[in-house]
Amino acid sequence: MLVIKYMLTLTGFVSFVELSQTIPNIILGQDCMVTRNKRKTLLTTRKKQRDACKRTEVSLEPVKVNGTKRKANSKAETASKKLRVDNKINTAEPTKVPVKTESSGSKTTSVTSRDFEAKYQQLNKLGEGGFGAVYAGYRKTDSLLVAIKHIPRSDACLRPRIINRKKCMIPNEVLLMQRVASGPDSVGKSAAVSLLDWYDLDQEVVLVMERPFPCTDLYAYITGPMDENQAKIIMRQLVEAAIKLHSEGVFHRDIKKENVLLETGSEVPRVRLIDFGCGCFVKKGPYRCFSGTSAYAPPEFFKQGRYEAGPTTVWQLGALLYELLDGLKQFTTSRFMHTRTEITSKLSKLKVSQDCQDFLRICLDANPKQRATLEHMHLHPWLK
Repeated sequence: MLVIKYMLTLTGFVSFVELSQTIPNIILGQDCMVTRNKRKTLLTTRKKQRDACKRTEVSLEPVKVNGTKRKANSKAETASKKLRVDNKINTAEPTKVPVKTESSGSKTTSVTSRDFEAKYQQLNKLGEGGFGAVYAGYRKTDSLLVAIKHIPRSDACLRPRIINRKKCMIPNEVLLMQRVASGPDSVGKSAAVSLLDWYDLDQEVVLVMERPFPCTDLYAYITGPMDENQAKIIMRQLVEAAIKLHSEGVFHRDIKKENVLLETGSEVPRVRLIDFGCGCFVKKGPYRCFSGTSAYAPPEFFKQGRYEAGPTTVWQLGALLYELLDGLKQFTTSRFMHTRTEITSKLSKLKVSQDCQDFLRICLDANPKQRATLEHMHLHPWLK
């Protein structure tokens, strides 16, 4: 079993569990994190458990992967991985450290938890996992709804940056979100939810993001096979969002139903992307470590131990579309690799148009060189 999963977003956090012994000698890079696929549904009481795995390193030799699952909620695992966060923010004053709270990236100040409490009111918990918790809240000055993400500082991936001639350690997730959607001017305008503020406190990093309302995540939204036209509306927005992210140099790396919010306040649901905790910056050449959910890792990672940003995003979008059209069934790359003929047959059995079937096939081509690009997806007759 190979399961690689990711940190939390607005929907939930995750933790690490072991990879199968079928994969020896694995090496982690800075851009790599494998995490457990466990979440608690955002804005709903619905719960679920999925595959889990431990931070480890994958051999570059071709390997065969068995798509087995294991429960990730044993007492021992829960005790060692669950972060205990009180419903009330800790009011003890921590050590003062630099914090960046402006999207321009030019402002640094020394803050404490009291600075955060003076600006935001924290409410009920939305989700919790092995690396922290997310709470609902609002900004006191104008009652803007926010989501407040607490990450233990030891688990935050910090990157050095020079701000005002001083070296500061900035969370990678903050850097990514500032690139695609940051500051009050971006609230409600970008496909990615906006980062409003972040605080580097003594024991934790706190991210404050906009919280669209009313909304639900795509996982909770699905109650069965989705109508093709409705799936097309969602997929068109996702493809456009992915193109925008890549143009800004951001590789989300964990696109799935749980990380897609749907604003439901209008007749046509609007897509919003959340949880950049597994993301990284787009680079030329392959990545050799995967950070995200193993069920949606591309075949080339399992076969060759490497993958690229564009083909991986296309694969994940194709997997997500398959899930929408098939209902609640989870797509799994490892199962796809072993049952290619069966899945091809299933595509033809889906009650969708021939254009839609063709769209799925070019997205789910096991060969990344033959797989569609994001631009090809956008121009495909089905999306038109």
